[in-house]
Amino acid sequence: MRTVLVLIALGSSTAFADATKGAALYQANCSACHGAELDGNGPAGAALQPKPPSFKDAAFWKDRDESAVKAAIKNGKPGTAMMAFAHLPDADISAIVTYLVASKPQ
Repeated sequence: MRTVLVLIALGSSTAFADATKGAALYQANCSACHGAELDGNGPAGAALQPKPPSFKDAAFWKDRDESAVKAAIKNGKPGTAMMAFAHLPDADISAIVTYLVASKPQ
């Protein structure tokens, strides 16, 4: 239900479609480490050091913009377990970021 409310708040049908697609892609590719609720508490993430960040934490977003998040998804993040998802089309990475941005704290 929360995801639906966030998506409705996006306003445009394009943003809604991207976030809906992004939610499905996130669940398929990211939730094992970052958690189904975007909180950094995925089952695989429990064993990782450093722990995956929570996308619900305002501190995560403080020094990051959408392009930085896209780059981390596409290229991975050195020094962490975050692998590159360069196999995903840019449109899919953008959809995931749209979903994450729609879910971030206001």
